[in-house]
Amino acid sequence: MVLRKTLNASRLQEEVHRRIHKLQEVVDDGVKIGVPRPQRQEPDRSGCNWTMPHFHNVAGFEATVARVLEQVRAEYNLAQAKDEAVEDDAGQAADGRNPFGGATRATAENPFGGPKPAQAANPFGGAGPSARQDPFGDSPPANDGTPPAKGKRPANPFGD
Repeated sequence: MVLRKTLNASRLQEEVHRRIHKLQEVVDDGVKIGVPRPQRQEPDRSGCNWTMPHFHNVAGFEATVARVLEQVRAEYNLAQAKDEAVEDDAGQAADGRNPFGGATRATAENPFGGPKPAQAANPFGGAGPSARQDPFGDSPPANDGTPPAKGKRPANPFGD
C-alpha cells in the first residue's frame, strides 16, 4: 500500500481540475471540463478512498480525464470528516492536537493576549462628522416646515 497525501474534497477537486485544464490538448480545444466533487468510498485494492463518477463536457476527452484521475488517485486520499482523527503521511494526528505535547489554547482566545479580541479603534481618534453638519458646508435644514434658503447648490442641477 502506497502512502498518500491527504486533501479535503475541495482541494482534490481543484487539483484534478488544474491538471486536466493544463493539458495541451484541452487548452488547444478551449473546452471547459466540469470536475465533480470527490465522493468517499471504501478503500479499493490500491488504497484509494475516493472516486469522481460524473465529469461534465468530457466528450472526446474520456481517456485524458481517466489518465489524470488515475494519477491523482495514486497520489492523494480524501481527508476524513472533521470529527474523526486524520493522520498524515508521518502518522501524526492532524485533528487539532498539539504535536509538541501539552494543552492547546481555546479557539476563542485572543492570540495577542487578553480574554477577547480588542474593540476596533477609530483611526480618527473619535473625530467624525457631526450628525447636524452638512459635509458640503451648507447650513443645516430647518425643521420648522419652512422651505430651505437658497444655498450654494441648486435644488435641481438642470435648472428650474
